[in-house]
Amino acid sequence: MAALLPQTKPPEEVSRYLGADERLVSSFGPYHATSRRVILVIERRGAARVHELPYTILESITEVRASDHKRMMLGAAIAVCGLLTLFAWYLIVPVIAITVGIVTLFHGSVGRPAYYQLKGRGIEGKDLRRWQVRHYGAGSFIASISAITGVEPSTA
Repeated sequence: MAALLPQTKPPEEVSRYLGADERLVSSFGPYHATSRRVILVIERRGAARVHELPYTILESITEVRASDHKRMMLGAAIAVCGLLTLFAWYLIVPVIAITVGIVTLFHGSVGRPAYYQLKGRGIEGKDLRRWQVRHYGAGSFIASISAITGVEPSTA
């Protein structure tokens, strides 16, 4: 389960990206909330690229949900098997299979929280995708940003 969480840098390695009167508040993987902005540090081949989202342009924090396609496929398969065996077995087994399949299909389509989208004024396209913070484990990080800025997370 630990492989699902992004690697967090120690605070002393992030401090070189901070301003003189800026302090690190919270970190989640490559994302770091400071007293003035959110910093994204992407390291590839020994070189670091630093992106920032100042709190002054932060407009919203949205919790985005994604459909569970595996569960939807399982539900569809169960429902189809129920339909195919409708007259081959006793009527109760296919009816139960169709019902379970439809419920599973619907449950998968509702989805689960996938990520938090941080949106700032003028940020679009590729830059907007950069600010998608994985949902799993990011609750306290998002709560820190919300406490500093007053921007409450909403559901999409």
